[in-house]
Amino acid sequence: MKKILMRLEHLSNVYKFLFSVKRISVSIQAGLLVLLTFSFAHAQIYKWVDEHGKIQYSDRPPPPGMAREEKTINVKTGVSAHSDLETKEGGDLADQKLEFEKRRQQRLEQETNQQTVVDENKKKCIDAKTQLSLYADSPRLTVPDGSGGITYVDDETRQKKIDEANKLIATFCK
Repeated sequence: MKKILMRLEHLSNVYKFLFSVKRISVSIQAGLLVLLTFSFAHAQIYKWVDEHGKIQYSDRPPPPGMAREEKTINVKTGVSAHSDLETKEGGDLADQKLEFEKRRQQRLEQETNQQTVVDENKKKCIDAKTQLSLYADSPRLTVPDGSGGITYVDDETRQKKIDEANKLIATFCK
């Protein structure tokens, strides 16, 4: 950390020197400024936990005997952090956004499909309960016979319809 601060202080002194020199043209000053900025653009900082459990940051790797956990953090600073849209995965920001939108759309479609299934199951549950109530509560039930007349439902058919309704209730009413 001390070394980074020293580098930044050195960079500050170089900037002051460049801008104080009157003989150097503005374009050369700008070029040197850009070169100096890029030289510090990709700093590597190490983070580890020492033997006392304290988190340490440094631009140097941790000592071999002190480190229990080591993590390297690649830091992009200055101009290159904003101009470099490439990621470690190889895609740019637009590709990542496109992939995110695809996943979001798939998730929304999946949630909509799940909600549709839930709504259908609720309707089937209500229909099954209505059918059960109809057959269980009516001892003399009449149904259309298909030729314009009505017939009475016998006990065996009635019990089959009650059993079917119970199965449907077990399936759709969860």
